[in-house]
Amino acid sequence: MNFIASVEPEWMQNIPSAVICQYFFVIFVLVAVLASLVVASDVMRLLSPKNKGGLFSLLRSLVMLALPVVNALFLYILCSRSLLEGGGGKK
Repeated sequence: MNFIASVEPEWMQNIPSAVICQYFFVIFVLVAVLASLVVASDVMRLLSPKNKGGLFSLLRSLVMLALPVVNALFLYILCSRSLLEGGGGKK
């Protein structure tokens, strides 16, 4: 832990852990909202009379968007458990 504290700039040490975790939560919400807009767009395209791409496009979007959403949620949970639940850092 001393190595990390020595590498971390002094101005960053004043940032509370809760603020850092809130940042990751906001990133998760933004990624989830954008992913849902893309999926909604693909559903609307699937239901349109000029169906180009069809069901494959919807499935591809679901698979490709699952990773960033899960990644953003993982970063928030990791931050919350390590910084806020006794893992160290300012609360």
